[in-house]
Amino acid sequence: MSIETILGSLTTSEKLDAMDFLWRDLAREPAAFDSPSWHNDVLNARMANPSSKPSLGLEDAIKEVKERLNARKTT
Repeated sequence: MSIETILGSLTTSEKLDAMDFLWRDLAREPAAFDSPSWHNDVLNARMANPSSKPSLGLEDAIKEVKERLNARKTT
């Protein structure tokens, strides 16, 4: 059975759980893969020019991300 078939049969919640598992699994051996070359440029730019917005607490950040994702679904 292909990964696409398996993923297609999962609920949204199960897909999010699978994605979380994949990220945790990949994070166990970060040296096993390289970040794209542009990633370091983005990180350096953000470090050189930090946002002037106050940082959000975790719960507020999660809420904001969910709101942005939901807004994308409706447009």
